[in-house]
Amino acid sequence: MKRELSEVRKDELVGILTNELTVLRAKVGLSQQELANRMGVSRQTYGMIETKKQRMTWSNFITLLLLFRSNEDTARIIDWIGAYPQELQQYIRLKDDVYDDQG
Repeated sequence: MKRELSEVRKDELVGILTNELTVLRAKVGLSQQELANRMGVSRQTYGMIETKKQRMTWSNFITLLLLFRSNEDTARIIDWIGAYPQELQQYIRLKDDVYDDQG
């Protein structure tokens, strides 16, 4: 079983989510500042990510994915656009298993 996602695949998933950030943020009813606060970045950084002037990091992708997956409306969008595919679900599950084995 494949344990890691390639950097190319991670970049693809980041791109998919980035393309829908404006819609997703509107659906959860958050301003750029509120969403930036939840991510732990400045509003300027978030704004640059949303307008595609800066590429989001993988950790920011995971943070946003978890945030948007926790909202019923945006979870549907995340599934529909393919930002949380089966391979990523398995990857996250495998990471959880590693931590469980160490605990």
